[in-house]
Amino acid sequence: MGIYESQKMYFERAYQTGQHGWPVTGPSDFVVRFLKRFQSEKQSGRLLDIGCGEARHAGVFANAGYQAVALDYQLLALKRAARFFEGHGSNLQFMQGDVFHLPFTPASFDVLIDYGCLHHVRRRDTQAYLNSVIPLLKPTGYFLLSCFSEHFKHHAKEVRKRDWLVHQGHYDRFFRREHFGEIFGNDFDLLEIEEEREALYAFYHVVMQKHD
Repeated sequence: MGIYESQKMYFERAYQTGQHGWPVTGPSDFVVRFLKRFQSEKQSGRLLDIGCGEARHAGVFANAGYQAVALDYQLLALKRAARFFEGHGSNLQFMQGDVFHLPFTPASFDVLIDYGCLHHVRRRDTQAYLNSVIPLLKPTGYFLLSCFSEHFKHHAKEVRKRDWLVHQGHYDRFFRREHFGEIFGNDFDLLEIEEEREALYAFYHVVMQKHD
């Protein structure tokens, strides 16, 4: 069994139990701050939330009047999201899909959000991820990214000799601040990079704007 097949099974079990450890409801403060700035710039637009989980970020954009697509490859995640956002109107669309095979035309979106997908993509598949995701964003559109920091640990005694590992059947990659320029700098201006730490958990949150 390949790592992506194993990983898909891991997330399926996580959504079956609901005991997966990541936030389920309520957007992150970083996304809320971006949304406030974005509202002053554009009163309408279209957003894609890649690996949306329970759609806590797509939902807040939809509630603000934007057209939002919440995409995940786990049907159970989408079913949970649909229950959470039942009756929230037609601005929020749920779609099952794979980040490597996204069914959209180029320049379809004003904002892309990836909160927790890229750090489960193997390093050698980074370019395939970029080739799939970047064309979907309009020129000068925004990309919000959140991924594991190099300071993230699954447990206090964890020691890593490289910037990735396979943990409980899924692939985790850990990023340093300079990685974002190396990976995205050809296509984006990096506007903001913030590291959030809480106990053993550490994440980088990034806002980028696509070149015109």
